[in-house]
Amino acid sequence: MLMHVAQGRPGETSTRYKHFPIERPCRILIIGQHLKPKQKYQALLREISIGGALLDCNPGLQLPKQFFLQVDGFNDEMGCSQVYRKGAALGIRFNMLISQEFISRLIRLQFASGCL
Repeated sequence: MLMHVAQGRPGETSTRYKHFPIERPCRILIIGQHLKPKQKYQALLREISIGGALLDCNPGLQLPKQFFLQVDGFNDEMGCSQVYRKGAALGIRFNMLISQEFISRLIRLQFASGCL
């Protein structure tokens, strides 16, 4: 899976995290001046781990290398870097590892909505 596989930085070891299948709407936030959202695009979260995620979005959408991701049902905005793009598939890496608690809440919310 090429979800968030990226070139390692010098002195950084490569780590693989457990992936969880999810189908949850989300928004890609492009930040403008003064850290205010400049543009918002809809996407679908397909997989997530504490290190990154796989999204489905419009293949014609031009995205910068850095942006924020907000999952529906959560107020958190996670800083992301685009790592992989092929058609509608967009692999991202989170700028900071997200907590396992966030993933647990996301899975519980998905289960409660009957989509898992």
